[in-house]
Amino acid sequence: MKLVQYYNKASTLTTQLGIETPHGLINVAKLSNYFNKNKEYTMESVIKNSDKQLRELNDLIKQLDSSEIEVETFIERKEQVAFLPVVQNPEKIICVGMNYLAHVKEMDGEIPLNPVLYNKFNNTLAAHKQEIPLPPVARQVDYSAELVVVIGQEMKNVQKEDVFDYIFGYTIGNNFSDRKVQRKSSQWMLGKTLDYFAPIGPNIVTKDEISNLDNLYVTLKVNNEIVQNGNTKDMIFDIPSILSYLSKHLTLKPGDLIFTGTPKGVILAKPADEQNWLSQNDLVEATISNIGTLRNQIK
Repeated sequence: MKLVQYYNKASTLTTQLGIETPHGLINVAKLSNYFNKNKEYTMESVIKNSDKQLRELNDLIKQLDSSEIEVETFIERKEQVAFLPVVQNPEKIICVGMNYLAHVKEMDGEIPLNPVLYNKFNNTLAAHKQEIPLPPVARQVDYSAELVVVIGQEMKNVQKEDVFDYIFGYTIGNNFSDRKVQRKSSQWMLGKTLDYFAPIGPNIVTKDEISNLDNLYVTLKVNNEIVQNGNTKDMIFDIPSILSYLSKHLTLKPGDLIFTGTPKGVILAKPADEQNWLSQNDLVEATISNIGTLRNQIK
């Protein structure tokens, strides 16, 4: 199942939960009310109660498919949909750096013995199709297409073989950085945590939809030119290793977001005379197979 958070620009600013289908984006509230469920579903509630609520949502889709009502009754018009970050208030946003072998090589780095970790904060979150404003301090803005794990259950001291029991699903992140700010100190925080520098979306794909995390293509285009073209099989630390490692040091909570690293092709790795940093009006599109494409324009 592919789940979306959005609001309808024409009718209400209230946060809505949607299900992506071949027919279009289904409004869950309308669907639930029609079949007399009288139950409010939110992305937060579905993440926290995934076993029960995903089953209920699947049942609603089956009821719709077997009924005589037109599917279009519940479909949102594309021009009226304004996307929201797929998770709006995670307790933690944790990022893994230098996690693709080819990226480590392009940076002339050493292969890490343990995951290289840093964090972002909720101020960095942005949505699919949201414009990303360049703050006045920004000088060297870089992109970074990443597979993002959405935690589904509280996770503490979990072994690698049990990790998937605690995952809710996956989304796409673009881990923007300002490299000049980042290099002002030995810590990366400031360059990574500028406002709206972590767009996520366009949806969350539930874990059952992706059977093999070790062979997902991760690409990024700037103004329709491919600049990153990698695959998760190039990861140094796979998803079970990352989450198990984290859970042995801190407790992960439902809704936490784990950015898992980026493939080669970042601007910082290029020769100085080829470093065309992101600027106003650039269109940046991050795509991961089986999930979709996250689009943002620099403002």
